[in-house]
Amino acid sequence: MLLCVTIFLIYWGKKDAHLILSTVHGTLTDELMKIFTMFGDGLFMVLVGFFLLFKRIRYGLIILSSFLASSLLVQILKRFVFTDFKRPVAWFHDLGIELYKVPGVEYHSIYSFPSGHTTTAFALFFGLSFMIKRDSLKLLCLILAILTGFSRIYLSQHFLGDALAGSLIGVITAVIMQHYFENAKALWMDKSLSSFFKRKNARV
Repeated sequence: MLLCVTIFLIYWGKKDAHLILSTVHGTLTDELMKIFTMFGDGLFMVLVGFFLLFKRIRYGLIILSSFLASSLLVQILKRFVFTDFKRPVAWFHDLGIELYKVPGVEYHSIYSFPSGHTTTAFALFFGLSFMIKRDSLKLLCLILAILTGFSRIYLSQHFLGDALAGSLIGVITAVIMQHYFENAKALWMDKSLSSFFKRKNARV
């Protein structure tokens, strides 16, 4: 899939690829994409991570550390490396093309590369997929990650290349953190956070 997206981007180029993926809109799809893009919100990933701490500390640490590491890398790239990469609305405006703006969406002009929401979504859902045994749920995680990335393009918050880079950062971060914490020998990581509170209350 990654190869197909890369070929599509190379063939059509930055401009045409975005116009193909973002110019067909409808009331229903506008609302759905606004929902899907929320899966890439950092607060959502943090909440999932804290929830998992009360299931198994190891799982919560995988998600939370993936969020911290991927977010730090994305912000460094945005603010210190690719500082002059404009968002689609501003980039096309310079070309004399006004893109459709989905009602209720706040649009930004700078720090386009890479997509932070896409990074967060792929880090989250790939991290979760390592913890899930059922193949159908693993597939659901993949679909939700892809839809979140696509929503950023559909809403003209990012270009396809931004989302592609974000997905790679998210996946790589999730793989690294999963490998590290799954191989950590600390037995306390296999307990739930609530078990520590219960033990403390029992002593009191």
